[in-house]
Amino acid sequence: MSFNKFTQTKFRVRQSIHRRRIMTSMIDLQKYNPWLGKEESAAALIDVGMANKMNAALDREPTFARGDALPPAWHWLYFHRAVRAEDLAADGHPKLGGFMPPISFGDGAPPRRMWAGGKLTFEHPIRLGDRATKHSIIKSITPKEGRSGALCFVSIENEISVDGHRCLCEEQTIVYRQPSQSNGEHLQNASAKPAATDADFSKSFTPDPVLLFRYSALTFNSHRIHYDVDYCRQQEGYPNLVVHGPLTATLLLDLFYRQFPDRQIATFDYRGLSPLFNPHAFTLNGKESGEAWAANHQGRLAMSATVMWK
Repeated sequence: MSFNKFTQTKFRVRQSIHRRRIMTSMIDLQKYNPWLGKEESAAALIDVGMANKMNAALDREPTFARGDALPPAWHWLYFHRAVRAEDLAADGHPKLGGFMPPISFGDGAPPRRMWAGGKLTFEHPIRLGDRATKHSIIKSITPKEGRSGALCFVSIENEISVDGHRCLCEEQTIVYRQPSQSNGEHLQNASAKPAATDADFSKSFTPDPVLLFRYSALTFNSHRIHYDVDYCRQQEGYPNLVVHGPLTATLLLDLFYRQFPDRQIATFDYRGLSPLFNPHAFTLNGKESGEAWAANHQGRLAMSATVMWK
């Protein structure tokens, strides 16, 4: 076969694969159309005791009192649905098909769920003792192809209000991926880029099973990758317990919150890039410009973020 014919054949094969992927995406979108625009609401008392338990989990004195401002991203401690055990999937998450679409890749295996990232816009303080309402709507469902297989991104918009006044707007992205035979640590090392080393301020943080369990309990998160090491290794191919994506994001925000106590954070835009594992220490890094990132014990990028000030 001549070089030109080989090139043309290769191009046609790529076109065929691309067309199949587009068709698959269209079929998936049609299947999930009923979930586009789906809404739900929840109410919660922004309980002082819950915030003090979070302080204790972070090895701090539980000194919060009614009327204190809720630290940024600590709204993730509240608004959780009381899901019965029979309504949980094998991974510990609520079964898909309720508020979240029934993502499936056609192979019969349940998809793997990851917290991909999001953006928080802080408009007014949420205070301990407030009665707040969270309104959620599914904004988009986007199938894609990744290096490790098929993916589906679900974007959700959350608004938290107190007495009819919006305090926080959140854009949240959850990614579902096709189960892969690849080891989870291999996926991390293959995709993670070297992290920057020019932080203006940083802090080392060492996770442990007790912290991960307590954060799971505080957020009513029963995803087994955070507390069941046998499940991590045997079912998802991870070498050890996985640090929660929202916990890493919370710690990055906390780094700025404490570094600049007199400033008000306007937005926090973050993206999870690779998982962090127990028991390896990782670093939380920031610049006065608002650039932020978390790096794993090998100096690889785990999460990137940007903080904007009011």
